[in-house]
Amino acid sequence: HLSSCLDAVKMTTEGIFIIDESGPSEAADSELSGSIRAQQDLEELRSVNASLRKENQSLREQLTSAKNRPSCDAEFARALKVFYHSMTSVRGQLQRLRRHRPSLQEESDLLGLRLFVDEQSRLLKDFSEQLEQSVSTLKQDVATIVRRKRERSGIWS
Repeated sequence: HLSSCLDAVKMTTEGIFIIDESGPSEAADSELSGSIRAQQDLEELRSVNASLRKENQSLREQLTSAKNRPSCDAEFARALKVFYHSMTSVRGQLQRLRRHRPSLQEESDLLGLRLFVDEQSRLLKDFSEQLEQSVSTLKQDVATIVRRKRERSGIWS
């Protein structure tokens, strides 16, 4: 037991014993504080990582819900496609109206001319109704899309 105590005692060349009462060496202190600092850094990194994972999950959920909800651009494109198709039909009616002429027989007798005018009026009425319906549908679609966009973004003006 005495020899193990003497191991900690140092002796100078003159034979003087040096007893070191400072406790653990500075290197050990430095190593211990470095280890504590590394552990604190690790805990901080774990905390940052956990918050980043939570934020990432939240962003993924937002992205998924945004993908499942049609965008305003897609809704506008759909409304314009419907309008374009209805206008193609209206354009066809307009061309039929332009080409619709009375025959020689219809021009020569009053009853034939009256039937032609009635047919022309019916075609004109159908054309007018379809054009009005197409424009009205487009207006309603655009108004609905704008309202939804305002609701989604929380803008009420």
